[in-house]
Amino acid sequence: MKMAQQTALGKSEAAITAALKNVYFAAKNDLANSMVPELNNLCLKQGVSQISDLKVDAHTTYEHHSSIGEFQEALAGVLVENLQQKLLKSPKFSLMFDESTDTSVSQNLIVYIRSLDYDVFDFATSNTCFLAISSLHRANADAIYSKVLQLLSQKGLDLSNLCGVCTDGASVMIGSKSGVVTRLKQSVPGVLSSHCIAHRLALSCSTGADTIPYLVKFQEILNSVFKYFHNSPKNMSTLSAIQSVLQKHSTRFQEVFHTRWLSFEGAVSAIVSNYSSLLSCFLEENSGKALSLYKPVATYKFLYVAHFLSDVLSPLAILSKMYQQKNLMYSDVEPLLTSTISTLESLKEKKNGTFLSAFLGSCPPEPTMDGDGLFTFEFQSHTIRDSAEQRRVAVSVCDKFVDNMVSSLHSRFSDNADSVVMKALSNLFNPSITDVGADCEAVSEYLGTVGFEGRRNELVSFVSYSRALAADTSNKTLKDSVSCANLAIKNRHSYPATAEAAERFLILPVSTADCERGFSKQNLIKTALRNSLSISSLENLMHLSIDGPPLADFPYKRAFKAWASAKSRRILM
Repeated sequence: MKMAQQTALGKSEAAITAALKNVYFAAKNDLANSMVPELNNLCLKQGVSQISDLKVDAHTTYEHHSSIGEFQEALAGVLVENLQQKLLKSPKFSLMFDESTDTSVSQNLIVYIRSLDYDVFDFATSNTCFLAISSLHRANADAIYSKVLQLLSQKGLDLSNLCGVCTDGASVMIGSKSGVVTRLKQSVPGVLSSHCIAHRLALSCSTGADTIPYLVKFQEILNSVFKYFHNSPKNMSTLSAIQSVLQKHSTRFQEVFHTRWLSFEGAVSAIVSNYSSLLSCFLEENSGKALSLYKPVATYKFLYVAHFLSDVLSPLAILSKMYQQKNLMYSDVEPLLTSTISTLESLKEKKNGTFLSAFLGSCPPEPTMDGDGLFTFEFQSHTIRDSAEQRRVAVSVCDKFVDNMVSSLHSRFSDNADSVVMKALSNLFNPSITDVGADCEAVSEYLGTVGFEGRRNELVSFVSYSRALAADTSNKTLKDSVSCANLAIKNRHSYPATAEAAERFLILPVSTADCERGFSKQNLIKTALRNSLSISSLENLMHLSIDGPPLADFPYKRAFKAWASAKSRRILM
């Protein structure tokens, strides 16, 4: 009897494990729960006999949506437990959070956490993970602050270990009187806050263009071209046919959104790459709408600005992508920004960008009058209207755009009280920077707010020690800011205040791009067809989809034990 019972339990465990694998596969691929029974049936068709033992009787099949929800909870519980174990080993953590609205018009708060992750050699690096998503009854500062405290309490995290906060810069987050960040700073001394660098860059781009009348009109033309094809299958078919004849590569037109970080660059790039086909399509259609778009597009001014922007927006797009990297360090922010500004100024002065140079090489150096007494030239087999005034305005618009961009970047990335400390921490642990006297002073004052007063001499001593190691050509371990910070942590007994500064430096949050990716994942999971998903189910699915390991690497035995111990299961009786 005992052996028979063990055999039966073994079959039941195999059936549940097979079901868990199908549930996990569906969650990793953002498939609806209703697909799980079909996956189980497919497994049976493929000869996976274990899944047949999942059905106990006509009423107990473990394929009901409630059973699938329990499977997801068990699977997500394994990942949450792993995350909590990592967080408990980290002496400090930082938060990135943002709020958004899902497809059911519910307001949600998404929270990511940045902590220290130690390898087998006790080398510390920063690690950013999805922490939680929770519903908000109101998206005001009081509700968000209360929700953050509630989530930290539920996850067993001590608020006093909070070191930094990063938000999108909305007034409800950073308001000086009652913003969420202000309340957190009042509760925890030493919290450093930052406005997401990706959001700041996007705001700089939109500000640089929106103050120039022609660029406002230019963006309207781009959006009109997008709608002309997006709203008409006929026009899109005509364009595709022309591109097929011309053997041109097709690039989809894009709409310019200020809230979509790379949309301006994508929209301009599509116009430039599709230009010849675009004009041919307008002329082929020969309608009032087509001709009204053809007229402003077939001008020297439009072409010059489009090609110049293709050159200028490309390094800005690269900068935006770099600023959206996972686990980006604050020490990387300024070098990336400085190099991009230098590139923009060079493009403005030399006018030697790839796209602009190709365009200028295809048109006459001065306006040329044709046989009809008009200033025109041929470009990609199309007649383009030209004039000295157009050329003057085009150069002026482009120069002003770069000036506005550079000014806006300097303004939005200027140092405030917290960024001064962040910059000082970055310089302190940068082994290539030797003159850090003022930085040591700023870090010493900051450490005084978290219980380490009067530690300037210790910081100076560590700088001398670390720079001496960095200057030693035989030493290959001290090569960057992370290794320098780990040097301080390793020698905590000699440099306790510096080690505290190093831990805080490593987890400085600089971007909420992870939160934006989290909302994209939310919208992939909670679609119009799945708009009744509860917030707990949504959180479980997001844990599985975002942080779940590959299908073959998941510890299904742990998930089975968690599922089996949650309550009595008929299949295990």
